[in-house]
Amino acid sequence: MRVMIAGGGTGGHVYPGIAMYNALRRASDGVEALFVGAKAGVERRIFSELGLPHILLSGRGIRGTGLLNKLSSPFVFLVGILRGIREVRSFRPDVVVGTGGYASVSVVAAAVLCRKPRVLQEQNSVPGMANRVLSRFADLVLLSYEESRAYLKRGVPAVVVGNPIRVVRKSDRRAGSEFLGLDPGKPTVLVCGGSRGARTINQAAKDAIPAIAGKSEAQFVFLAGEGDFETVKRDLARFEPRVRVLPFLQEMHHAYSVADVAVSRSGASAVFELAAFGVPTVFVPYPYAADDHQKKNVARLAETGAAVVVENGELDGARLARILERLLGDPEERARMSSRMREWAKPDADDRAAERILSLVAEKSRGAARGTGTSRKTA
Repeated sequence: MRVMIAGGGTGGHVYPGIAMYNALRRASDGVEALFVGAKAGVERRIFSELGLPHILLSGRGIRGTGLLNKLSSPFVFLVGILRGIREVRSFRPDVVVGTGGYASVSVVAAAVLCRKPRVLQEQNSVPGMANRVLSRFADLVLLSYEESRAYLKRGVPAVVVGNPIRVVRKSDRRAGSEFLGLDPGKPTVLVCGGSRGARTINQAAKDAIPAIAGKSEAQFVFLAGEGDFETVKRDLARFEPRVRVLPFLQEMHHAYSVADVAVSRSGASAVFELAAFGVPTVFVPYPYAADDHQKKNVARLAETGAAVVVENGELDGARLARILERLLGDPEERARMSSRMREWAKPDADDRAAERILSLVAEKSRGAARGTGTSRKTA
């Protein structure tokens, strides 16, 4: 089976596609994939590091960009669709899977024109603009949240499977500590702002760590993002090796395995990964996310006490230090939060998504065979 997986811009659009591909390979022999992303997205690095076959399209989305880019976007999308048609015809996929972003729009639109089966995968509680538009032409929409149905047109074929996660699902604190150069016997805080980092979280954590370090044995895994990495590493150098500052970590299962508490943005991938590992988390939703979806992604977790949610504008070093000190000092509360996170999680979302994709391809194949048989009989 050949599957073309298109999407990117952020890790949240890229990793679910990779997770579904891996699940398809586990479920069926001979799965061949081609990933399609945008040159301006993080997927260039991710696809190259993982050795995944891919192509990259020029152009980018229009939401939140300048006037000139918006005026030129119809031409850019047209070029992207034409390139998508060429690649679809060349690769001849049995199904095209779109995970959101510019590349997803171009390739899924090309699949419509080439009459190839189309699956959309939506990570967030509020579907992105691209997926809302494309869902009308989809054979199947895979949702992460039940609440997402309200944003789709009635009659759109949709099923809730959860958000496929990239990480190894087995937790091993000792192996993770060895990989990261930490002490497995000491409490550990994970700080992560997403694939690009988060300046508000980085600054608050930088201010909180000196206060926490002076009162406890806590150690930190600090994923600062490429932009802030050098600054954060320099400012916290005096706390090494208790503080491991990295720009990015591909092997996130190690970080989740050692974390007693995490501080994170609330993009869907981070939320579902942290929930799968049962990590008590302080979520700081990105305030400028489209339709405020990051806040809605963790609304249910906040309601059930599975997580702490702090508004971006209300986060500073002093408040973060108080929250982390309270959680680190209360193992019973952490245990309750961990249990509730795991209850909410859908760690088998990748397998459930793969099962649905395979069923769709089989159904389309049977339909094509019946159509061919009918034509021959008539002839």
